Amino acid sequence: MRPQWLIDLHEDFPGSASVAAALDDAVIVEERDAMVGRWPVVQPGRTLIGYGTMPTMTRLRRVPQLGEAVFDDYTMLRCSFYYRDVYDLLGRTAVLVPFSAVSALPLRRMFDSDQVFIRSDTNYKLFPAGVHAIAELGRWLEIYDQYRDQLVVVSEVVTFEREYRCFCRNGRFVCGSSYPIKPYLPVPEHVRGFAETAAARLLTHGSTTVTVDVGVAPDGELRLVELGGVNSWGIYGSNVADFITAMEAEALARAGV
Repeated sequence: MRPQWLIDLHEDFPGSASVAAALDDAVIVEERDAMVGRWPVVQPGRTLIGYGTMPTMTRLRRVPQLGEAVFDDYTMLRCSFYYRDVYDLLGRTAVLVPFSAVSALPLRRMFDSDQVFIRSDTNYKLFPAGVHAIAELGRWLEIYDQYRDQLVVVSEVVTFEREYRCFCRNGRFVCGSSYPIKPYLPVPEHVRGFAETAAARLLTHGSTTVTVDVGVAPDGELRLVELGGVNSWGIYGSNVADFITAMEAEALARAGV
Protein backbone atom coordinates (compact mmCIF):
# COMPACT_ATOMS: atom_id res chain seq x y z
CA MET A 1 0.00 0.00 0.00
CA ARG A 2 1.28 3.45 -0.90
CA PRO A 3 2.06 5.87 1.94
CA GLN A 4 -0.55 8.38 3.04
CA TRP A 5 0.40 12.03 2.50
CA LEU A 6 -0.53 14.72 5.04
CA ILE A 7 -0.38 18.02 3.16
CA ASP A 8 -0.29 21.43 4.79
CA LEU A 9 -1.68 23.76 2.13
CA HIS A 10 -0.49 27.32 2.63
CA GLU A 11 -0.44 30.29 0.26
CA ASP A 12 3.15 31.05 1.24
CA PHE A 13 4.25 27.50 0.41
CA PRO A 14 3.15 26.74 -3.18
CA GLY A 15 5.06 23.46 -3.28
CA SER A 16 2.40 21.79 -1.16
CA ALA A 17 -0.32 22.61 -3.70
CA SER A 18 1.80 21.11 -6.50
CA VAL A 19 2.33 17.89 -4.58
CA ALA A 20 -1.31 17.65 -3.49
CA ALA A 21 -2.47 18.10 -7.10
CA ALA A 22 -0.37 15.10 -8.15
CA LEU A 23 -1.88 12.81 -5.50
CA ASP A 24 -5.27 11.09 -5.48
CA ASP A 25 -5.85 10.79 -1.74
CA ALA A 26 -3.78 13.39 0.09
CA VAL A 27 -5.16 14.36 3.50
CA ILE A 28 -5.20 18.13 3.93
CA VAL A 29 -4.03 19.55 7.25
CA GLU A 30 -5.67 22.90 7.96
CA GLU A 31 -3.41 25.53 9.52
CA ARG A 32 -5.88 26.38 12.28
CA ASP A 33 -6.20 22.69 13.21
CA ALA A 34 -2.42 22.22 13.31
CA MET A 35 -2.06 25.19 15.66
CA VAL A 36 -4.38 23.61 18.25
CA GLY A 37 -3.23 20.04 17.69
CA ARG A 38 -6.38 18.84 15.95
CA TRP A 39 -4.92 16.35 13.51
CA PRO A 40 -6.72 14.30 10.84
CA VAL A 41 -7.57 10.68 11.46
CA VAL A 42 -5.51 8.34 9.29
CA GLN A 43 -5.73 4.64 8.64
CA PRO A 44 -3.97 2.72 11.45
CA GLY A 45 -0.67 1.21 10.45
CA ARG A 46 -0.40 3.15 7.21
CA THR A 47 2.97 4.69 6.38
CA LEU A 48 2.79 8.49 6.47
CA ILE A 49 4.49 11.42 4.76
CA GLY A 50 4.09 15.04 5.81
CA TYR A 51 4.71 18.00 3.53
CA GLY A 52 4.07 21.67 4.22
CA THR A 53 5.28 24.68 6.18
CA MET A 54 7.99 24.27 8.79
CA PRO A 55 5.80 25.38 11.74
CA THR A 56 3.18 22.74 10.92
CA MET A 57 5.76 20.02 10.21
CA THR A 58 7.52 20.83 13.48
CA ARG A 59 4.27 20.40 15.40
CA LEU A 60 3.44 17.22 13.49
CA ARG A 61 6.84 15.73 14.29
CA ARG A 62 6.00 15.85 18.01
CA VAL A 63 2.74 13.90 17.69
CA PRO A 64 2.83 10.20 18.62
CA GLN A 65 1.98 7.89 15.68
CA LEU A 66 1.93 10.86 13.27
CA GLY A 67 5.42 12.22 13.89
CA GLU A 68 6.97 9.56 11.67
CA ALA A 69 5.48 11.46 8.72
CA VAL A 70 8.28 14.03 9.07
CA PHE A 71 11.76 12.85 8.13
CA ASP A 72 13.62 16.07 8.92
CA ASP A 73 15.81 16.28 12.00
CA TYR A 74 15.80 20.01 12.63
CA THR A 75 18.70 19.75 15.08
CA MET A 76 20.96 18.50 12.29
CA LEU A 77 19.74 21.20 9.93
CA ARG A 78 21.58 23.92 11.83
CA CYS A 79 24.71 25.41 10.30
CA SER A 80 26.43 24.86 13.66
CA PHE A 81 25.88 21.12 13.15
CA TYR A 82 26.56 20.45 9.49
CA TYR A 83 29.27 23.04 8.73
CA ARG A 84 31.83 20.70 10.30
CA ASP A 85 31.16 18.21 7.50
CA VAL A 86 30.90 20.57 4.54
CA TYR A 87 32.87 23.71 5.41
CA ASP A 88 35.29 23.19 2.52
CA LEU A 89 32.33 23.28 0.12
CA LEU A 90 31.18 26.75 1.24
CA GLY A 91 33.87 28.51 -0.80
CA ARG A 92 33.92 31.42 1.65
CA THR A 93 35.05 32.31 5.15
CA ALA A 94 32.27 31.95 7.71
CA VAL A 95 32.14 32.02 11.50
CA LEU A 96 29.45 31.14 14.02
CA VAL A 97 28.95 33.54 16.92
CA PRO A 98 26.18 34.66 19.28
CA PHE A 99 24.09 37.46 17.75
CA SER A 100 25.13 39.71 20.66
CA ALA A 101 28.82 39.30 19.74
CA VAL A 102 28.55 40.56 16.15
CA SER A 103 28.99 44.22 17.08
CA ALA A 104 32.29 43.43 18.83
CA LEU A 105 33.87 41.61 15.89
CA PRO A 106 36.60 43.29 13.79
CA LEU A 107 34.54 42.61 10.67
CA ARG A 108 36.53 44.74 8.21
CA ARG A 109 39.77 43.05 9.22
CA MET A 110 38.19 39.58 9.22
CA PHE A 111 36.72 39.82 5.73
CA ASP A 112 38.75 42.67 4.16
CA SER A 113 35.49 44.28 3.07
CA ASP A 114 33.02 47.01 3.95
CA GLN A 115 30.19 44.49 3.74
CA VAL A 116 29.25 41.30 5.54
CA PHE A 117 26.61 38.60 5.14
CA ILE A 118 24.60 37.50 8.20
CA ARG A 119 22.09 34.67 8.53
CA SER A 120 20.47 32.68 11.31
CA ASP A 121 22.07 29.42 12.38
CA THR A 122 18.72 27.69 11.93
CA ASN A 123 16.56 27.08 8.87
CA TYR A 124 13.71 28.82 10.68
CA LYS A 125 15.04 32.16 9.37
CA LEU A 126 14.53 34.02 12.65
CA PHE A 127 15.45 37.23 10.85
CA PRO A 128 16.06 38.08 7.17
CA ALA A 129 19.41 36.84 5.90
CA GLY A 130 21.28 39.40 3.85
CA VAL A 131 24.25 41.58 3.04
CA HIS A 132 24.93 44.55 5.31
CA ALA A 133 27.21 47.55 5.15
CA ILE A 134 29.41 47.22 8.22
CA ALA A 135 29.22 50.96 8.89
CA GLU A 136 25.41 50.75 9.14
CA LEU A 137 25.14 47.42 10.94
CA GLY A 138 24.46 48.87 14.39
CA ARG A 139 20.86 49.89 13.71
CA TRP A 140 20.02 46.51 12.18
CA LEU A 141 21.44 44.71 15.21
CA GLU A 142 19.24 46.82 17.47
CA ILE A 143 16.11 45.94 15.49
CA TYR A 144 16.68 42.20 15.95
CA ASP A 145 18.15 42.37 19.44
CA GLN A 146 15.48 39.89 20.62
CA TYR A 147 17.69 37.20 19.07
CA ARG A 148 20.82 38.29 20.92
CA ASP A 149 21.24 34.82 22.48
CA GLN A 150 20.88 32.95 19.18
CA LEU A 151 23.77 31.73 17.08
CA VAL A 152 24.30 33.43 13.74
CA VAL A 153 26.53 32.85 10.73
CA VAL A 154 28.73 35.78 9.75
CA SER A 155 30.52 35.39 6.44
CA GLU A 156 32.24 37.20 3.62
CA VAL A 157 29.99 38.35 0.81
CA VAL A 158 29.93 36.18 -2.30
CA THR A 159 27.83 36.56 -5.43
CA PHE A 160 25.99 33.91 -7.41
CA GLU A 161 24.91 34.06 -11.02
CA ARG A 162 22.46 31.23 -10.43
CA GLU A 163 21.32 28.96 -7.62
CA TYR A 164 20.02 25.39 -7.72
CA ARG A 165 18.01 23.32 -5.27
CA CYS A 166 18.83 19.62 -5.35
CA PHE A 167 16.85 16.95 -3.52
CA CYS A 168 19.06 14.00 -2.60
CA ARG A 169 18.34 10.61 -1.06
CA ASN A 170 21.05 8.26 0.17
CA GLY A 171 23.64 10.65 -1.26
CA ARG A 172 22.20 10.57 -4.77
CA PHE A 173 20.43 13.31 -6.71
CA VAL A 174 16.66 12.73 -7.03
CA CYS A 175 15.29 15.90 -8.59
CA GLY A 176 15.84 19.63 -8.60
CA SER A 177 15.90 22.89 -10.50
CA SER A 178 17.22 26.41 -10.40
CA TYR A 179 15.54 28.68 -7.83
CA PRO A 180 13.99 30.97 -6.70
CA ILE A 181 13.51 33.04 -9.87
CA LYS A 182 11.61 31.76 -12.90
CA PRO A 183 12.12 30.34 -15.42
CA TYR A 184 13.24 27.27 -13.49
CA LEU A 185 16.06 25.47 -15.26
CA PRO A 186 17.30 21.86 -15.07
CA VAL A 187 20.24 21.07 -12.78
CA PRO A 188 23.49 20.55 -14.76
CA GLU A 189 25.41 17.32 -14.21
CA HIS A 190 28.37 18.96 -12.45
CA VAL A 191 26.00 20.71 -10.01
CA ARG A 192 24.30 17.37 -9.33
CA GLY A 193 27.67 15.83 -8.53
CA PHE A 194 28.53 18.68 -6.17
CA ALA A 195 25.18 18.27 -4.39
CA GLU A 196 25.72 14.53 -4.04
CA THR A 197 29.12 15.14 -2.45
CA ALA A 198 27.52 17.35 0.21
CA ALA A 199 24.56 15.02 0.80
CA ALA A 200 26.79 11.96 1.15
CA ARG A 201 28.69 13.56 4.02
CA LEU A 202 25.55 13.68 6.16
CA LEU A 203 24.87 9.97 5.75
CA THR A 204 27.16 9.23 8.71
CA HIS A 205 24.69 11.18 10.86
CA GLY A 206 21.72 9.17 9.54
CA SER A 207 20.41 12.05 7.45
CA THR A 208 19.32 10.20 4.31
CA THR A 209 17.02 12.80 2.72
CA VAL A 210 18.20 16.38 2.30
CA THR A 211 18.08 19.37 0.02
CA VAL A 212 21.37 20.84 -1.12
CA ASP A 213 21.28 24.43 -2.34
CA VAL A 214 24.19 25.17 -4.66
CA GLY A 215 25.31 28.57 -5.94
CA VAL A 216 27.27 29.17 -9.13
CA ALA A 217 29.74 32.04 -8.86
CA PRO A 218 30.50 34.34 -11.82
CA ASP A 219 33.74 32.41 -12.44
CA GLY A 220 31.79 29.13 -12.55
CA GLU A 221 32.94 27.92 -9.13
CA LEU A 222 30.31 25.98 -7.19
CA ARG A 223 29.62 26.92 -3.59
CA LEU A 224 27.31 25.38 -1.03
CA VAL A 225 24.55 27.81 -0.05
CA GLU A 226 22.94 25.66 2.63
CA LEU A 227 21.59 22.23 3.48
CA GLY A 228 17.93 21.68 4.28
CA GLY A 229 15.32 19.03 4.80
CA VAL A 230 12.62 17.71 2.50
CA ASN A 231 9.32 17.94 4.38
CA SER A 232 9.08 21.72 4.33
CA TRP A 233 11.32 22.84 1.49
CA GLY A 234 9.92 24.21 -1.77
CA ILE A 235 10.29 22.09 -4.90
CA TYR A 236 10.25 25.00 -7.40
CA GLY A 237 10.74 23.47 -10.86
CA SER A 238 11.63 19.96 -9.66
CA ASN A 239 9.85 17.00 -11.23
CA VAL A 240 6.93 16.43 -8.86
CA ALA A 241 6.60 12.74 -9.75
CA ASP A 242 10.27 12.11 -8.96
CA PHE A 243 9.92 13.97 -5.67
CA ILE A 244 6.88 11.91 -4.68
CA THR A 245 8.58 8.64 -5.65
CA ALA A 246 11.68 9.42 -3.59
CA MET A 247 9.67 10.52 -0.55
CA GLU A 248 7.51 7.43 -0.66
CA ALA A 249 10.56 5.19 -0.98
CA GLU A 250 12.09 6.88 2.05
CA ALA A 251 8.90 6.50 4.08
CA LEU A 252 8.59 2.80 3.25
CA ALA A 253 12.27 2.18 4.03
CA ARG A 254 11.92 3.84 7.43
CA ALA A 255 8.84 1.75 8.13
CA GLY A 256 10.69 -1.40 7.16
CA VAL A 257 8.20 -2.18 4.42
